[in-house]
Amino acid sequence: MTTVVPVDLAEVSAVPVRLGAKPSAVGAHSAVPTGISTRGPELLPLEAGEQYRFGFSMNACIGCHSCEVACAEQNGLPAGTTWRRVGEIEGGAYPETKRFHLSMSCNHCLEPACLEGCPTNAYEKLANGVVAHHAEDCIGCQYCTWNCPYSVPAFQPDRRIVTKCDLCQPRLAEGLAPACVSACPTHAITIERVDVAAWRADHAEADAPHLPSADITISTTRIELPADVPLETFSASDWNLRPEHPHWPLVWLTLVSQFAVGVSATVDGSGQRIMAAALAMAAMAGALLHLGRPAVAWKAFRNLRRSWLSREVALLSLYGGLAAAAVPLDALRWPAAAAGCAGIYASARLYIVPGRPSWNSPLTVVRFGATAVALGPIVTGHRSIAAAGTAIALIATALNWARLMRTPQQPWWGAVRLELRWFTTATSVRFALGVAGIVTLLAGAPLALSLVLVACCELIGRWLFYVAVVPLNMPGAFWRGAAGTHR
Repeated sequence: MTTVVPVDLAEVSAVPVRLGAKPSAVGAHSAVPTGISTRGPELLPLEAGEQYRFGFSMNACIGCHSCEVACAEQNGLPAGTTWRRVGEIEGGAYPETKRFHLSMSCNHCLEPACLEGCPTNAYEKLANGVVAHHAEDCIGCQYCTWNCPYSVPAFQPDRRIVTKCDLCQPRLAEGLAPACVSACPTHAITIERVDVAAWRADHAEADAPHLPSADITISTTRIELPADVPLETFSASDWNLRPEHPHWPLVWLTLVSQFAVGVSATVDGSGQRIMAAALAMAAMAGALLHLGRPAVAWKAFRNLRRSWLSREVALLSLYGGLAAAAVPLDALRWPAAAAGCAGIYASARLYIVPGRPSWNSPLTVVRFGATAVALGPIVTGHRSIAAAGTAIALIATALNWARLMRTPQQPWWGAVRLELRWFTTATSVRFALGVAGIVTLLAGAPLALSLVLVACCELIGRWLFYVAVVPLNMPGAFWRGAAGTHR
């Protein structure tokens, strides 16, 4: 059962939610309020098996961005932080071209990826269906921003945590519609109730051109599409292909921890065990710089049941402890190596998310493991193993390009374009260093030279791993830097 709640424009600043008629057919949208307005938490009561959600009429939206402004003002968001964005979709052939707008905030999904992956359990699916974020539990790791295929959670720099839409819970409690609903001059945004079981069985109305598939998280936002949407469309922000943030603390964590595990797995003496332990401790210490709130980093252990990030932290911490204990106790080097390998797997596994297509592959596990095999054995003198690891890392990168180029959408081919066009020099240097490292290893050159070559190769490769990823997202705005571009 779906009930639309339109809004009376005469009371824009404090609009009571109103019960409305059942949504009309796709392409039609009524802005005429029906029913009797009420005030108080009991307005629009939910029946068993129902939850609240947004409705959006693309035909009614004029792209005025009033919803963005109202959302920011209601929630006191600083410049650059947006919980609701308005994007643009274009299509058709001149002179019959079309442009439509899409306003989107949190979709309050039935299977929210942000909640599943959060290491601190900062997210909660409330009884009314709202996906709420508890700021006091957030450590600012930003993993949810990668997990969400709509890029909804936003890192708020002034608070050093992630924040997101909660469907204006305080307003709902007072019998008012969310700020974005109240501010929309064309009633393009509504708040509705939906039968969860029925929507889970058929959620096709959550899909729209250039949106990630609703199947990923079962988005609950109902989107009414105009009848005249062209068969071929594109997002107005498609031209604005930009690299992502390099996340240097994560480059440090992944590279150094994998280096350490490679040493532990091939260790040959007490001096090398000391090196492995030192590298393991340095890796975890550097990772704290990635967190918005490093003082409460211990909260990352809370979600071992579901979060690969929690598992990574736990396993790499265990590895660090065992590696340190293995310095005086040689018998612990093998348990340490086993824990380290498990930590590398967890570290790679947390990047295998639908929201980042270039990471979302078993090749990510291969690439992380190959780094350990490429770096550690150089220190322990296993030349052929290190050469094989370096070769595997380069081959896995090329195989990932081939995989991505088979899909024409920007999040797939865009990642290849970034590596091979934007960062042509860096990619070329990386492969040249890798090949040179393999040659020096097999030719018996000084191990120090081989280590420098291979380490630089892996450093550039890991930097490219982060900057050349293109996230799934909602369609963005044409202008670079606009809220809808999410860049």
